[in-house]
Amino acid sequence: MRKPTLLIADKDHNFRTELQRLIKGLGRSAVFWECCNGVEALRYFNALQPDLVFMAVDLPGESGFDVLDKATHAPAVVLLSDSSNYAARAFEYHALDYLLKPISAERMELALRRWERHAGLQTETQNLRAAKASYPSRILVEKGKRLTSIPVNEITHLKADKDYTWIHTINGESYLSMNGIGQLERKLNPEYFIRIHRSYIVNIDYIQELYRDISKLFIALPNAVEINVGRHYLPVIKDLMF
Repeated sequence: MRKPTLLIADKDHNFRTELQRLIKGLGRSAVFWECCNGVEALRYFNALQPDLVFMAVDLPGESGFDVLDKATHAPAVVLLSDSSNYAARAFEYHALDYLLKPISAERMELALRRWERHAGLQTETQNLRAAKASYPSRILVEKGKRLTSIPVNEITHLKADKDYTWIHTINGESYLSMNGIGQLERKLNPEYFIRIHRSYIVNIDYIQELYRDISKLFIALPNAVEINVGRHYLPVIKDLMF
């Protein structure tokens, strides 16, 4: 079962550490990410798409409300503050909860249970949608003036090319799709196809090696393909490690 992904956005490193310890102490297991300002929080929202976010209202750079205004991904959010002044505004943004610092174990337990109920309802909805729709096992791609059918499980990776996307297969063939990489990502099964860079999606069945070169992490695929893992996508790769 996949662990939920949880982002803590607060300018105080010690507070972020204590919040993690508190959540773990309440028996919750998660993949934790941290950031210290609003610019990073916005980037993490969109790139990593966490399941749950604990975010301070008074983040430097961009406030918590600015992040919610600009983010394209909309996870469940619990807003944090030293003051109750922003509580009414928080719920205008459909925040799941609003916690005042310092946060007690009892209050955190209530917030976590509220999120778990919320996530349970979302899961039921997703299961109903999944029962009605499945991911395709074959897709049609352009080859000259014709469309040819290829098995999805032969796709090793996809590479963005401005508004288009190159689809690469295990046979060494490449096809140019008129769709952007974000559109194609939504059509592929996320159990197998993961985003490792703003411009790349890979099929995890074809990952051969993972190695570090100086400060960068690379994935090796068949056909001598090597792809640099984007810094903000590293948690996705770490989640595959055992």
